[in-house]
Amino acid sequence: MLKLPRIFRHSGLLLAGAGAYSMSTLFSAMKPILLTRFAEQAGFSESLAGLAVAMPFIGIAAATLLLKPLLMRLTFRQLVVVFGGMLVVAEVLSAFYFHNRSLLLTAQLAGGISVGVLMGASSRIIATTKTPDEIFGFVDMTAVFLMSFMIAAIGAAVGMYGLKGGYLLAAVVALLFTVAMVQYQEPSTARLSARKASAPLKAGLRPVSVVLMGTLFVTSSGLGFAYMFTIALNLGMQYSSAGTFIGVLLFVSALACQLGGWCSGRYGPLRPLASAFVVCALGWYFAINANNQTAFIIALVPAIFSLQFNFPILLAFSGSLDSEGQWAAIATPLLVSGFAWAAISAGVIVERWNVEALATATVIGMATCLLLLIPSRAPKESAQAASAA
Repeated sequence: MLKLPRIFRHSGLLLAGAGAYSMSTLFSAMKPILLTRFAEQAGFSESLAGLAVAMPFIGIAAATLLLKPLLMRLTFRQLVVVFGGMLVVAEVLSAFYFHNRSLLLTAQLAGGISVGVLMGASSRIIATTKTPDEIFGFVDMTAVFLMSFMIAAIGAAVGMYGLKGGYLLAAVVALLFTVAMVQYQEPSTARLSARKASAPLKAGLRPVSVVLMGTLFVTSSGLGFAYMFTIALNLGMQYSSAGTFIGVLLFVSALACQLGGWCSGRYGPLRPLASAFVVCALGWYFAINANNQTAFIIALVPAIFSLQFNFPILLAFSGSLDSEGQWAAIATPLLVSGFAWAAISAGVIVERWNVEALATATVIGMATCLLLLIPSRAPKESAQAASAA
């Protein structure tokens, strides 16, 4: 009799986790489209438009401040109903009042906080399972797959109905994800872990290094990502051809998420992470400095694949730092917030220097991530390394 992979024994958790992670990729799918549309339709300056699309990611990071008391007091279903509903309301308000800048920014911040809470809650449960690496890989892969379709859908909605259409579609998508998540009821063991998590969290060098490394990796790998279209256009590509290639690449790269989860479960996190840091640095360096379309396309493949490969490893690595999943709940929103810091940092770097400077910044970021692997090792691994020396 054919046996399904172990992760599919957690089918409800897979669906709930994929829903939470897809909510964050919904923001990623909207970001490049709305960035241009705000300037065209609402007359926003570039800085204000950038702040509007970055606000959800800032909210995701801010959610870490609320997670611990919420996880202690509310069940997963209650969190989904409250914060899933808040996200839907935030998108509806943004659709009808996007001209009101204060209300728009507040609504997007609230929407980001909602997603951060739901991602943290689902990550805590995943981290307490016996196969966290594979589950993180699956939910991340699903979210990236869906992101490819959401980019096309949001683009069509904004093209036909403007900002109102884009945000209303986002509200519908958020509602569907909320319905998918609310069916999951966490096991009693997960609730027990949440109650145990009331103890003070120990913030030693190792957990801080792991979370900092993950956030820095997402930020550094996102520097070139923010200017992919600019680089492509400078090389003579058209919006249509560049968009098609990047969309297909994102779709296919989702497979790297599951591969990363598998490698982490089989070989541990350190070697796969170190390899991907090097590959990511080389990929972005050659993609940003490419002098023809072929070189750009070839270099972009390892650059994007390494990001998808590492993300579930970093999540599982964070989950291994404690038995209750507290660090996974904290790390997940912070890692996702790296996409916001990447967009902000890339703009500052390009404005002060040039697009090519993004390559140097990426290499420096990846080199720092490699160094952070040293304090990120488990005590046993550190002792073995010391004895070998």
